[in-house]
Amino acid sequence: MIAKPLWKNILSLCILCQIAIFPCNTAQANANPVNIANLAYPDLIISIYRQYPDKNFWSDASLRDEFEKQISLIYFADISDDLIPPYQALTKAAEQKEWQNYELLASDLLLFYLSYSEQVAEKGRSWLFGKYINNKLRPPSQKSIAAFFKADSDHIRLLYLQTLSPISGQQAQLYLNLLKHQAANQESETQRFTEFAKVGDILTQKTILLSRLETAGDLSPQMKEQIESENNQLYSQNIGKIIESFQLRHGLKPDGVIGNKTRYWLNISRQEQVRLMALNILRQKLWQIDKDNKVLVNIPNYQMTYWEAEQKVFESKIIVGQVKRKTPLFTAKLDAIVFNPTWNVPTKIMREDILPKAISNPNYLNLNHYEILKDWRSSRVLDVTEIDWNAITVNNFPYKLRQKAGPHNALGLYKFNTPNKYAIYLHDTPSKYLFERENRAFSSGCIRVQKAQQFVLLLMDRSGYTFEDYKNYQNSKKNSVLPLKKNIQVYTVYQTAWVDQFGLTQFRNDIYDYDKPRKRKIL
Repeated sequence: MIAKPLWKNILSLCILCQIAIFPCNTAQANANPVNIANLAYPDLIISIYRQYPDKNFWSDASLRDEFEKQISLIYFADISDDLIPPYQALTKAAEQKEWQNYELLASDLLLFYLSYSEQVAEKGRSWLFGKYINNKLRPPSQKSIAAFFKADSDHIRLLYLQTLSPISGQQAQLYLNLLKHQAANQESETQRFTEFAKVGDILTQKTILLSRLETAGDLSPQMKEQIESENNQLYSQNIGKIIESFQLRHGLKPDGVIGNKTRYWLNISRQEQVRLMALNILRQKLWQIDKDNKVLVNIPNYQMTYWEAEQKVFESKIIVGQVKRKTPLFTAKLDAIVFNPTWNVPTKIMREDILPKAISNPNYLNLNHYEILKDWRSSRVLDVTEIDWNAITVNNFPYKLRQKAGPHNALGLYKFNTPNKYAIYLHDTPSKYLFERENRAFSSGCIRVQKAQQFVLLLMDRSGYTFEDYKNYQNSKKNSVLPLKKNIQVYTVYQTAWVDQFGLTQFRNDIYDYDKPRKRKIL
């Protein structure tokens, strides 16, 4: 039972040796031959090198560097078991200058990467958001294979690779930060920082804290040396300012108090930071965000921004969907402002949130300005007394609920119309106090905007409306729709790591568990 697969392995290796560009009887080739188990597409590799027996596709160093950069992101993001052995074999071959092995491994890995590139637009929102690549990728198309292997020169092959993964300035800087983290000293990770501390306290783990801050990039080696020269264990004002900066980079309240949340980010491993950065670079490539006018909603950052000609002209805190009612990832067009909106209550929210209270106390609907309709086409509003509440359950309620317009309405005074299949939109809210919370995942999926009024005024100005127009719509108290003269593209994205204007990596809490790591350790 063992002899047959072994015989097949030996035969496959012999075929590979016969078609490889370097003769197999060299000392280098015999020293460390390619393990067939590291090849995902052995039959296809054999076919390619039979077709081009004299070709050396990976002799150019710049081509190798570009490919290694692109494939390393998938490896560091840790989204595929199938990628790990061949990638590690490739890096080993490069380190040991085993170029025959490198040639075959790189070509095989390229087939994986071509297949990934062909499918990521369709499957990326599964692969990069907690589902991972659970099945072996099918071979890439003949068109993709030919584009690389039939190219007339290394330069053309390099250009082709670059088109597969266009890198923005944001992504390039995040990649550089990733490399710095990967190369960072790991000694500081052997001990965890476990103290609760505030300015003025004595730090028994001061050395560990300073090492963690240096690794994170918030403390330069020179400043670390200066603080250590103070030769005391005091949590000083100076350290407190550094911690506040660290907290801001991680979306925490910058109070200088080292509690549970701050300790979590202080103790996060270098490997995990690298994984998060790689994962988020790959995610950024899913969104072709190239419109002059655009609204970006970053869900885990609880922030929306409005851009015109690559300049940020507006930003606001937001509230997003709670874990059980996640705000989806989508692209839509903002085409109108709705003043004094009414709210057609979705069936799920009606059954889970409202009807249990209404069955217990039918007057709850009147107190909260809900109207009962036979269906959405009906103009007749039913009185709560017309309904036999003793016979009603959350599942057999045959009517629709609509909340009347006004300051009490769940949508507030403004709704930003973004037609999409999820029925998700941006809107105002009467619950302003929630914007002061650090964690703002409270909604049923829609996006509540703190500065909704300011955003309305900005959009109206850009569409040529006056402040008098605004006052007329606002003061009418009527439900009315104001179309924008130019649609604005809206993107909801999920970025838990990115680079800020100072070149520093910002991290955010993974509120929907999309970043949840697998158990495998790859670095």
